[in-house]
Amino acid sequence: MVEEFDLLEEVEVQFCDEECTESVWHGVEYSESLFCREKPKSELTVVIKEEGMMYFLTTDMKEFAGLCRKHGWYIVSHQRFSEAMEIGMCLMEAGKHAGWYSLGRSKETNTMMRDVLNFTFESGKRPDFYPYETIFKGEVLIDGCKCHYLHDYHPTKMEKTDEHQKRVSNLIFRFKEGGHCGELVARILALCLKHAGFNGTKEDTVLIPIPASTRERQRKRFPVVCYYLSKWLGITDGFKAIWIEEDREQLKGKGKDKDILRNLQFTRRYIRGKNVVLLDDVLTTGESFRQLQRKMKQLGALSVIGVFLGKTV
Repeated sequence: MVEEFDLLEEVEVQFCDEECTESVWHGVEYSESLFCREKPKSELTVVIKEEGMMYFLTTDMKEFAGLCRKHGWYIVSHQRFSEAMEIGMCLMEAGKHAGWYSLGRSKETNTMMRDVLNFTFESGKRPDFYPYETIFKGEVLIDGCKCHYLHDYHPTKMEKTDEHQKRVSNLIFRFKEGGHCGELVARILALCLKHAGFNGTKEDTVLIPIPASTRERQRKRFPVVCYYLSKWLGITDGFKAIWIEEDREQLKGKGKDKDILRNLQFTRRYIRGKNVVLLDDVLTTGESFRQLQRKMKQLGALSVIGVFLGKTV
């Protein structure tokens, strides 16, 4: 129990949805709501932002990592803050609540820890390499199908307007290259889709990447993000639903009459009777999505939506 450690619990929170507010009005304390009735046992301070960011200071990183696994929070980064504490940042579902929670040795300590987090992460000097928004910026309709996108994207040849655009470019370029950011992209998109009300299941929904121009790019770009995103959403991983028979040159900007399907083979069992989520890095003309969604429906898909990291502006 918290009392055994003689720690002072303090909280200040603004609730952003009725469900969370009601749970508190019916006698459930904020910490019990946040931690599902399992309070942390060690010193911990968290600052929660409505957009889905959580900043933390903890004396027990192992315990906090366990809480994150239990609740589906994703630790973006952490490092040693002092001999006793770790400081870091993680992602959680956006739009439910905002505020701060602290379990510390005194009121003064709690306030100091909260102020440290706010200064570290909100001073405008945070050296983020990637953007961490977890709410879609917008959506467009292509042939009646919704396409969600997370960021406005300025192509490389255009001047980046601010630091945020540089971070967006970093995320998209690293995703194209493959590697370590696939898991981060998957967690961000999972949180975005859940916030948008996505409720697909393994039985009725499949995630399929829009094929890259070469097998090598396909292999680098999509396996990791497809594995984690389908796992966290509880849907079928359709990475193998489309096979690239032979590489083709990139067709972007070469006309809307190009057939991007000519070098592809489709495995119908992934598609027939399913709701299909098509995934890609950037939405530009929308022609690749348009051709693929038509093919999905020809093969028996019940519905098709698109999910993109960026939309060219």
